[in-house]
Amino acid sequence: MRSSSSLLALFIFFISCSESARKQEFSVEDLNLVKLDSIQVDYLGLLNLMDVHPGSGKLLLFNMQKSLFVLANNEGKVEQEFSKQGGPDSYGSFPLGAGKFSKDGKTFTIISNQGVYSYDLEGNLGHGGRHQVSQLPAFSGRMAADMEFFWVGDKILSVGHGRGAYPNNSNDFYEHYRALVWFDTMERQVEQFMPLDENSVFRNGKAHDLSHMTPKLAVDQERIYWVHGVEPVLYIHELKLPYEQIRRVALEIPDYTFNEGMDFNKADPRMINPDAYSGFMENIKVTEQFILISFFPGVPEADRDKFENLAWPEFQARVRKAYPPRLMVLDLDGNFLKEFVLPQELSDRQWLYREGYLWFLAPVNLEEEEDFVKIYKVGLGAF
Repeated sequence: MRSSSSLLALFIFFISCSESARKQEFSVEDLNLVKLDSIQVDYLGLLNLMDVHPGSGKLLLFNMQKSLFVLANNEGKVEQEFSKQGGPDSYGSFPLGAGKFSKDGKTFTIISNQGVYSYDLEGNLGHGGRHQVSQLPAFSGRMAADMEFFWVGDKILSVGHGRGAYPNNSNDFYEHYRALVWFDTMERQVEQFMPLDENSVFRNGKAHDLSHMTPKLAVDQERIYWVHGVEPVLYIHELKLPYEQIRRVALEIPDYTFNEGMDFNKADPRMINPDAYSGFMENIKVTEQFILISFFPGVPEADRDKFENLAWPEFQARVRKAYPPRLMVLDLDGNFLKEFVLPQELSDRQWLYREGYLWFLAPVNLEEEEDFVKIYKVGLGAF
């Protein structure tokens, strides 16, 4: 018996060592961001990346100008294109976020202000319906439809900010604000949660533009990881009630500059007027080993006169060249490991983590119209 126990203990030790070695097979210094492959989808029009299903080789894209879903394969061929507006199986006016493939890649799900709907790859409604609530919160959607949601059992976890019952130039708005939301797909109920942290910049007594408060989130089996618009802070919470905060991480970015709000009496609550110079937390993903946060560092006030009176395409191109977006790598407790300047071919906003790889949409070419879009498969590791 003692011999068997010793052998079992030795076996567990070797398995543990092997797992540890697998996870620590490279040092932080060796960590690199490398483009491994690309997919060119021939298409005339602006497409946003919703999802990638590596197992089936399918891409889900969205034409935000025409509200069309576009399905392509990993060779870049468009296989289906359809709209789900106006008919009895419509999801409503616009998606609240990105659509997401099912595990088998045979259907995808969309959330809207109207309800939660799942369609097959030919656009047929599989199941879904309207939210069964007496008064739906006024969620702020983004026509880009690029914010990822997450399945947790039969519920969907997503961002849930919006205008609410109070104007954003009042203390009541910030007291009642909730950043995240559960969509119960069985009961068709909607539950907002996650109030502002007591130390949040959004509790500084100023009015904040709604676009500056757009949350981005990621989850694993036990935790919620999220960032909050312009605020350079990472929040880590338990995934289960009461969503206890595990850690609040002030991200140390020395050159980060962001809009900290304006006086209540100077703000117009009817307007959405984002500050194009402000830093912004653009996206967050969690892998088996890392937290990844892409961000735009912002333009210092002293340098802003260089970009005045420019047309929007030229403004965007010049600002992003002078102050390129970056990707921050942290461990799963939020400790800083490394930072990369994102190449111009990789969008800081539209990227995903799927089956061990990152998938980036290429930004729109602001200088000339193109009849294709590109998606890059990117590795993060020792290359």
